[in-house]
Amino acid sequence: MRLLALLLLALVCHTSSAQPAANHPVDPSAASAPALASFDSIVTLDGPWRFHPGDDPRWASASFDDSSWRTMTLGHDFDSQGIESYSGYAWYRLRYTPPPGSLPRDLLVANDSAGELAVYLDGVPAGKTRGMSDQPASYWSHPFVVHVTHAAPDGSVTIAIRGWIAGSPSSTGALTRVQSGPAAQIADQLELITSRLWFKYVLSILLSGLFTFCIAFLGTVLYLTQRSHREYLWLALLSLALLLRGVIEICGLLAVFSSPVANVLDQWAFSLFIAATLEFTLRFSASPLRRTVYALQLFLLLIPVATLFHFDQTFSWLSNTAQILFAVLAVVMLATAWRRGRPEAGVILFPFLLAATGNFVANLINYAVSKSLLPTQYAINRFHVGAVEFGLGFFTYQIFLASLVAVILYRFIRVSQDEQRSSAEVAAARSVQALLIPTQLPSTRNFMLESAYLPVNGVGGDFFQVLPLKDESLFIVVGDVSGKGLQAAMNSSTLVGALRNELSHDPATVLEHLNHVLLGAVSAPGAVPELDAAPCFATCLCARVYPTGEMTIANAGHLGPYRDGREIELPPGLPLGVIADSSYEQITLQLNRGERLVFLSDGVVEATNEDGELFGFERTQQVSNEPARYIAQTAKRFGQTDDITVVSLYFASRAAHPDTRQPAYAN
Repeated sequence: MRLLALLLLALVCHTSSAQPAANHPVDPSAASAPALASFDSIVTLDGPWRFHPGDDPRWASASFDDSSWRTMTLGHDFDSQGIESYSGYAWYRLRYTPPPGSLPRDLLVANDSAGELAVYLDGVPAGKTRGMSDQPASYWSHPFVVHVTHAAPDGSVTIAIRGWIAGSPSSTGALTRVQSGPAAQIADQLELITSRLWFKYVLSILLSGLFTFCIAFLGTVLYLTQRSHREYLWLALLSLALLLRGVIEICGLLAVFSSPVANVLDQWAFSLFIAATLEFTLRFSASPLRRTVYALQLFLLLIPVATLFHFDQTFSWLSNTAQILFAVLAVVMLATAWRRGRPEAGVILFPFLLAATGNFVANLINYAVSKSLLPTQYAINRFHVGAVEFGLGFFTYQIFLASLVAVILYRFIRVSQDEQRSSAEVAAARSVQALLIPTQLPSTRNFMLESAYLPVNGVGGDFFQVLPLKDESLFIVVGDVSGKGLQAAMNSSTLVGALRNELSHDPATVLEHLNHVLLGAVSAPGAVPELDAAPCFATCLCARVYPTGEMTIANAGHLGPYRDGREIELPPGLPLGVIADSSYEQITLQLNRGERLVFLSDGVVEATNEDGELFGFERTQQVSNEPARYIAQTAKRFGQTDDITVVSLYFASRAAHPDTRQPAYAN
């Protein structure tokens, strides 16, 4: 809004020197004022003027004989007067004598927006457009006032106007209107003409810019709210590219820079718009044509380079080809997404086809006019709504942008609702996680325990339980359910619930029971709804440690524990949930006082760095005698890819034998 306000202020400040857009010739009827009978009225000097193409400084002189020049009337096409269209230089001459007794008079000179003019009164330079010089440059020209400071005794003056037009030949010429009248009335007439022209050509740009700015702001807000949906960001960027084109056009109207510079900048902005629209379509449709899109984007951004070397014909062909490829590729991505079950892609498809078709028709008409297949007036492609003019592209692009806004808002609301449901599910999963991961460990005079749990997605499938028994022994269970996130957490909760209801604390017996529970839940849909989504399996290790140091342990496909830095070799066993009636072998070990026992999940071993290197068993062994939190944080910094669980037990029972062996640290 601030940018648009500044632009409006600039327009008001430049009202006295405004001009029409380069591609929109001045409408003579907009500036017409009937000649009144009063001597002090405005008189339109429409002719007959003497006209001659070419350039010669002598033609400015009042004494030059122009009787051999052709006559013409301003405001009429050259074709209707038998004059050939021209580009480059041409001169217009007229001897004007104001009515006797009239007030001192000024001249109002209005030109074709694509031409430059220099006015000479009796051979003396009196005024010119900005681009008229020894090396003329094309600007969007402004109507201007020439003050008549001297004249012949009878008030007559020879008006010689030097015109210059760049580019293709013009059938209307650089000069379109000259009016004479008192200074105050001419000033009012200039203000009236310029205000009408600005209202006619600029209002549509401002309206489009305001709408586009709102879309850019909306896309930015939506992206900041849902950063995972980058299509919102690209919606904002394509809107900013359109807004940039409007700013460039207005700067051209204000003659901030020449028309060639404005055209180059506009082509870059248009290429940015198409490239951003392609990226938006790619992300919105989730199309696999990523490489094709990137190649076309690079092609689009390089095309305007041709304008820097004045390869106009080459640029025209490349630009039209790129626009056709862009339209085809975008339609393919949207249509494919629609067929894959994305109805919002179908909603955008029709407005996009409308905008692409409108742009193609406009280019086709302009091409036909340039080849003289259609009359010149068809090249304007503008429509009137009251006194305001709109181009064909205005309507098609606004419909396209409006459809984008509608679909994006629909998707945003839907995603927000999904995220609310997901947040509720995560909150439920966290409450389940509290059952799986003890917040306090039952350290006693015989055992000192510590743990670390780092889920990869907030909640995970790892679980562990430390249950103190009546005989002062500890029953330790560490497991890992397949999968991640909410589903894995719910599956783990089923096993923990079954574990807490198990009366036996014999490790092998407990594993057999958990195996039956997991298989029964998966094979009986509805029994445990959380497990209905897909079959699962789980690795699990159970150990019972007595105050005397005796430990019985059984394993179902889990990593073996580390005893003072060395992995304990356990009999192999299938994971839970694979085969019914699996039996698990348990072994008995004797711990010595002062030994440390560390239970791990495979998230430690399978941590992977940016180079694809695993943390591995060797590094795991090197840190296995460290505190539980240190082990977990080391694996996480290396590159966490799965849930990490570490449970450490330090055996301090005085009923056990002291450890007389040398500490076993890994090399």
